[in-house]
Amino acid sequence: MDQIYFLTRYTPFWAVPLLMIGGEFAYLFWVRKKKMWMLLCVASLTVSFVALIYYFWAGGPEKSVQYLMKLVRFYTD
Repeated sequence: MDQIYFLTRYTPFWAVPLLMIGGEFAYLFWVRKKKMWMLLCVASLTVSFVALIYYFWAGGPEKSVQYLMKLVRFYTD
């Protein structure tokens, strides 16, 4: 679970590059008509975008981890 908290705390450091890389490769695979690879890139782009939105909605590194910990405790207790 510590890895999930680590990834949540440092979301901008992995989500922003993944957004750029996923968008670029999704466009390249779309042009080359490779649908499966394009959908995989769009899926990674979507996951990183949702994680980034959650990070900013929660209020930064400390609050995003605290909110996630409360959510995990709510569903596991």
